[in-house]
Amino acid sequence: MEGKNPYSLKLFSAGSETKQDFAEEISIWLKTPLEKTEEKFFSNGEFLYHQKGSVRDCDVYVIFQPRYGDKYKLAYDIAESETIVSALKQGEAHKITVVIPCLPYTRQDRPSNYREPVLVQMLPAKLQKLGADRIVTARLHNASSYNAYPGSIPITNINVDNLFIQFLEKKEFDLNKLKLVSPDLGAANSTRKIADGLGIPEQLVVMDKVRDTKSSNKSEVMNVIGEVEGFDCIIPDDIADTCGTALKSARALKERGASRVYFMAVHGVLSGSALQNLQNANFDGLWLGDTCDISLVKNFQNFEVISTSKLVSKVIDNLHNGESVNDLYKNGH
Repeated sequence: MEGKNPYSLKLFSAGSETKQDFAEEISIWLKTPLEKTEEKFFSNGEFLYHQKGSVRDCDVYVIFQPRYGDKYKLAYDIAESETIVSALKQGEAHKITVVIPCLPYTRQDRPSNYREPVLVQMLPAKLQKLGADRIVTARLHNASSYNAYPGSIPITNINVDNLFIQFLEKKEFDLNKLKLVSPDLGAANSTRKIADGLGIPEQLVVMDKVRDTKSSNKSEVMNVIGEVEGFDCIIPDDIADTCGTALKSARALKERGASRVYFMAVHGVLSGSALQNLQNANFDGLWLGDTCDISLVKNFQNFEVISTSKLVSKVIDNLHNGESVNDLYKNGH
């Protein structure tokens, strides 16, 4: 895409074994083809992943959608992203930006037990050392966790609230009978922003839950703070991982008389027992962003995709041309 930047824009996909749909959609929006890459394997288990063409004095954007749900696939995909960034740096790219819509390890932003490492900055720090100049991601689990590392590369955290709001406005709910349900106390502020955008800031319900600190991905809903009887309830979340909390929340809301219950999330990680939990929850609407591979639920009843590729493309375009990213949110994108 032509713009103000004298350095040519080039797009790469960081994964050789991952789905290319998201990267290809961004390529279409930006009218810029994905560059070709090459991968080699060696008998000792090592591999080589690099660009085929020159990137000298180019602004390069690497689109990276790792595969969640399998620790070996995730580790391999991360290794590939590190390899391509290293190759691009050695290829003398002017600037390297890694676009990771769903950034790994973002929930590991504080220790829940003694001696646990805080890994939230692990991948950005490694990519920085290999030559990356910026990370672009969407809806960080805890945006403030990155402010404690002033020496790290910039991290652009894309605000997707307006996408959620515009999506819900098209559903034409009766706002007088609608409640926005925060999945936990920590998400109350982000849920309130969506309620504010819909013009119903007072119609907020909060799920009060406790987590089992001795076991990952387990929680128990303890209480529903707010009245839901006779209301349609929408649960917006940042990450749909095992969806155990989503299932328990749906049951708690229906037990308290909610008319219909909907679930929406930015990142459809969908690991472990997620598919079974979503089926058992029997949501009246299941809406997930496309920041992860969500093909496993595409045939679910009442499922819809909340597309983020256009917004991510606009962020890339603004960054490339030195324009404000925040203006995109002010203008309703």
